Amino acid sequence: MDETPSRRALDVAAAIRLYVEDELTVRQIGQRLGWSHTAIHEALVAVGVTMRPRGSRAKRIPSQVRQRIVADYVAGEPMAVLRARHGVAAQTVRNVVAEAGVPLRAGGKALAGQRRFDRRVAARLARQGWTAPAIALLMGFSEGHVRRELRALGFGRRPIPAGEELALAYDRAGSVRRLAAELGCSAGRVRAALQRDGVRRLPPGRVLVGMVRAAGSGRVVAAELGCSVGRLRAALERGGVRVRPKAA
Repeated sequence: MDETPSRRALDVAAAIRLYVEDELTVRQIGQRLGWSHTAIHEALVAVGVTMRPRGSRAKRIPSQVRQRIVADYVAGEPMAVLRARHGVAAQTVRNVVAEAGVPLRAGGKALAGQRRFDRRVAARLARQGWTAPAIALLMGFSEGHVRRELRALGFGRRPIPAGEELALAYDRAGSVRRLAAELGCSAGRVRAALQRDGVRRLPPGRVLVGMVRAAGSGRVVAAELGCSVGRLRAALERGGVRVRPKAA
């Protein structure tokens, strides 16, 4: 019996490679992997992949950038370095080099046990906003190894917000996993911070509206939920509820 998307895990590593290296759209990746484009998009965002703006495939590469790509390629720079340095896909590099009349290098993967972690690529991706999980999937190393290498390169652990700032960030993200991706840290670290500060998930917007109407006061509901009035107001506004401004 064929596996359905609900019975198998989405191959995030394959999705990242198709998106970054082959420069496919999320719809094309979904068709190839047998998932919806929404599921592909959410999976890429969840691990911290920097998404391209719409229509970015059609953008023209300036001649100066093309010249630098060709020069770096001729100098023997690895494909991973070229992709990260110039912000283009591997196929784009090949196209630019071929159009310049430069013979393409023979492809091939490194033999097992001979892989070397390229710190230049990792550093460039980190500066572009990639998280350790996304870099690990793209480069084929464990997340722990990538985190150790990034720390050695000076990319320390990003501080996690605390208190009200953490609560509001959690509400905006909608889940621990998404907040972890935004902060570039593990979900376990986010859960520990939420537990430390006593931040709990708020009920859905409709439930909040009903609670406020029943109580007749947002302050009463905020006290019941153990959150600030400001956090409650923000949650209601995100749900499309018009909140009266504070009296001057």
